[in-house]
Amino acid sequence: MNSAPDRAVAPAVPPTELPASVAAPRLRRVSAPVRFAARLTRLSAHAVRGQRIIQSRFPELSDAQKRQHIRDWSVQLLHLSGLALQVNGTPLETPSLVAANHVSWIDIFAINAVQPVRFVSKAEAAQWPLIGPLVRGVGTLLIERERAQDVVRVIHQMAQCLQQGHHVGVFPEGTTGYGHDLLPFHANLFQAACVADCPAAVQPVVLFYADQRSGRFSRAASYVGDETMLGSLWRMSAAAPLRIEVDYLAPLHAPTRRALTQQTRDAIAEHLHQRLRDSR
Repeated sequence: MNSAPDRAVAPAVPPTELPASVAAPRLRRVSAPVRFAARLTRLSAHAVRGQRIIQSRFPELSDAQKRQHIRDWSVQLLHLSGLALQVNGTPLETPSLVAANHVSWIDIFAINAVQPVRFVSKAEAAQWPLIGPLVRGVGTLLIERERAQDVVRVIHQMAQCLQQGHHVGVFPEGTTGYGHDLLPFHANLFQAACVADCPAAVQPVVLFYADQRSGRFSRAASYVGDETMLGSLWRMSAAAPLRIEVDYLAPLHAPTRRALTQQTRDAIAEHLHQRLRDSR
């Protein structure tokens, strides 16, 4: 397996400029503190319930039963966060590498609310308060990004998961953006879908956060740079009601990870920019 790092795949679709009226969420400040406090309390309790389920019930459950618990818990988390869920397209039933654009800490739960997958995540996520035990308990594949060779170990784990019939999820940008455009994609993790005896296709997924009433793009759920989860939750609480759209695109196959990465990025970028144009 080629372990040399790839250069990031650059944009093939020009970035989309946002008008000023769309670039920032409209805030509803009057009741925001009450809504924020209620959501924080409920989400904290929900995280604790999730930890208890993992500790007390997961050891005795089948993989199918675990996935059902993950799906149900994720659906409830979206509800407690004030987010409506809209699903377009159909997730593959056969093992797949799910590759999505990355906007928010909500992204993983939005995808798991439709079809649970084993995500690849930075190792630090396992140490996060409340969320860390959940990250470890649901079988997340943890990668130490400061160690260049750790990607080889994770690629082997991904390939094994796919061969065992699991879905594996990645965010090829490697970090979050505001949701209206894509950063360059990194190709290394796509190697797992190019292994000769691996049966998996890549299914691109587009995540789009929108105002529930107007359908227009919203930045309220973004989680970028030095943003904190509390800051993100505050902004979501102060904004108009939101929905997360999870759009499953046609599966892709390619002989090399570079080709597969470029095809995936092109598909996501085209769909995302069309959705943004439609929302104006």
